[in-house]
Amino acid sequence: MLMLDRAQSMLNRLNKAREAGVDKEEATTLDGLRKELEQLANPISQLSFNAKLLSNQGVKLSTVSEFNSAVETVRNVSQRFQEAPKSSTLKGMRWTSLNNKLKTLSTKSSEAQANDWKVFFSSNFFGGLPPNQRSAQLAPTPENKKALERYRTLYQHFNKYRSNIPRNTEEFDDLRKLSDQLAQIEFQEDVPRDVSKFFQAIGTGGASLEMLTPEVIDWLRSNNSLMNYVVRAKQI
Repeated sequence: MLMLDRAQSMLNRLNKAREAGVDKEEATTLDGLRKELEQLANPISQLSFNAKLLSNQGVKLSTVSEFNSAVETVRNVSQRFQEAPKSSTLKGMRWTSLNNKLKTLSTKSSEAQANDWKVFFSSNFFGGLPPNQRSAQLAPTPENKKALERYRTLYQHFNKYRSNIPRNTEEFDDLRKLSDQLAQIEFQEDVPRDVSKFFQAIGTGGASLEMLTPEVIDWLRSNNSLMNYVVRAKQI
């Protein structure tokens, strides 16, 4: 990015000016300006890295209107300091403008990237319900409980990327793998009402014999689950 190159060039000249045998007070002032510029440049450098990574992964990035103005300000300040490499060149309105432009650019770019990522994430990765909502739609059969346990584990890792842009290609690969694994999980959707009530009762303390209807028995038998349950007398 041209602006980062110019900012880095200015940092280098600040270092050289600081080390060029100037008096102690001037060196201290220049060092303070250098540190301040580094703090402004670092988040923009990270945003630039993110932009390149996202673009390579197919994310469409929005244009930030503040970019051109910030580039022009950095260019002007850098050029002026090159002509007169001393702290007084940077003080005043020129330095205030540079600070404001870079802070605004950093904020706006961060907001734009977050929104672009949100749109891309929603359109390109697993769009299923959160585990609690998914669980509420399912009969509590043993197979569904097992599938939901895996679903919850994968979804927890998957969902962290919703608001956190992957930091590298390895994390993008991890995200795609999690998305595919979640999409492949199958649940028992078409469970008869009596069967669902039977399993709900088991989950809350036990089912009565009257709940063991022929439909429930047939369902348990067809799902190879009939032998998994025994009858116990209720303690009175």
